Amino acid sequence: MRAITSNKWVLLLVVFLVLTNLALVIFAFTSNTKPAKPQENGFRKQINLSKDQEKTFDLRKEEFFKTMKPRWEEVNLLKDSLYQHLSLENLSDSVIDHYTSRWTEINRQNDIMLFRHFKELRKELNESQLKAYDSAVTKMVTRRRR
Repeated sequence: MRAITSNKWVLLLVVFLVLTNLALVIFAFTSNTKPAKPQENGFRKQINLSKDQEKTFDLRKEEFFKTMKPRWEEVNLLKDSLYQHLSLENLSDSVIDHYTSRWTEINRQNDIMLFRHFKELRKELNESQLKAYDSAVTKMVTRRRR
């Protein structure tokens, strides 16, 4: 420590670095703006949504996620429940079938709800936007599966 205090330039450099790190941490954690997802911005630009359409899309998206989050969590709970039986030596196939058929059914219903969601959003578009929308939604949904 004595070597650092004897060399004033090193001491000043260390103090400067500590202060800049503190400023960076404060800036990083107090920033309230969330950057938009690049995929979402590209989607909106590709379709060329108006401000009213964007508001409608945002409202419907929020409603959709409010409905879907509990369903996705239910599937995750079912999977967790099944895999908690992993250590059991004599696990019957009916237990496995019960869990997998249940989450398969929920996923089937989720896919139907997703399709209907995009079908409803499609009604908000004009003729010039439909082709771009259909293409973008198809890419988005198939990319998610990979």
